Amino acid sequence: MRVSRLTILALAAVFVMAVPGRALAASPHAMGDDAEIAALDLEAQGKLDDAIAKHREAIKLVPNSKAFKENAARTLNAAAVIKHDANDDTTAVAYLEEALVLVPNFKQAKDNLALIKVGSLNTEGVKLLKSGDYAGAAAKFTEVLSLQADNKAAKINLDVAQAQILFKDDPAGAALKLQDAVTLDPTRQFLKDKLAEAQAAADAKAAADAKAEAKSKK
Repeated sequence: MRVSRLTILALAAVFVMAVPGRALAASPHAMGDDAEIAALDLEAQGKLDDAIAKHREAIKLVPNSKAFKENAARTLNAAAVIKHDANDDTTAVAYLEEALVLVPNFKQAKDNLALIKVGSLNTEGVKLLKSGDYAGAAAKFTEVLSLQADNKAAKINLDVAQAQILFKDDPAGAALKLQDAVTLDPTRQFLKDKLAEAQAAADAKAAADAKAEAKSKK
């Protein structure tokens, strides 16, 4: 099981009776209160998926309840962390997106969603890079940086992918990309080797171009 970097706690559990002093046991508000109480009980027992179902039921009955939505968002976030740790990121992402529909400014859910998406995109990008799909890899790393602008690994991998795209026709441009990568991580010999290779190709191309130009002037 992975050690999660996601955040579980964010919103304190809130319970507000939808209609204080309810008179009709079968009214939607009363039924919503009952569903919400059941959801909180299930959450206390660690049955988060069942609790989510009850939260949804409560919100459906009382759609304007802010407290019900906040409770549901908190439970969805906590359940998403568990799903992520169990390598079920598909469900984790769905839960976090649902939480943000309910509470759009829920920072922990936003951060957790970004972390999961970044991890998935980086993994996909590295696979594409290794397979030789440099344009596809570059697209994945660019998306990572749109979510986490300071992601160093994505910046380096994007430089490498773009350098590979440029290498054949523009080795000097490839060298510039790889120089950026080396600057970001000067300890990686692989990057230094790639930079030296690109610089050698750029020098050779420059010499060939100069020779061709001189020949054309004769």
